[in-house]
Amino acid sequence: MFEVIISVICVSIDGFFTGSAIGLKNTKIKLSKLIIIGLIPIIMAYPVMFFGYKISNIINNDIIKIIGFTLFLIMSINSYIEIKKDKEIKEINILTSLSIGLSIGLDSSVCAFTLALKKYDPFITPIYFGISHFILIWLGNKLFNKKINNKYIKYLCPITFLILAIFRLF
Repeated sequence: MFEVIISVICVSIDGFFTGSAIGLKNTKIKLSKLIIIGLIPIIMAYPVMFFGYKISNIINNDIIKIIGFTLFLIMSINSYIEIKKDKEIKEINILTSLSIGLSIGLDSSVCAFTLALKKYDPFITPIYFGISHFILIWLGNKLFNKKINNKYIKYLCPITFLILAIFRLF
């Protein structure tokens, strides 16, 4: 059980930074969007864990890394474009919610697959992923959602997403 908890926290920690990056733009994540983000890793991890019991090497880790990198790169570029438009966004939209959910869901699925190979519970483990992402994204967004009057601080969001994209490659 300790291995599951540590794995879930390690996989979910990027959610804290994602929430923080969004908060630094003074953008809120509504509960409905947060629920979507938290449900996607659960939905994605369930089938992967069940297949993990029966099939090995179902997911090519390099492809997962590239997809995760691409999703965070798109979020970084989109965030930068919003800054250049000098457009203040009060809350994230459904497309951003889905993009975040898919990106963190891919990591959760890969981790869930490895846990499934070790015969951890495929019914409860995906729920741990969703709850952990939900809490850490919410916490990051709440802690960093402040209006900061610095002309350069607004660039932290796209930079953070770019850093997360690069980390997806390793």
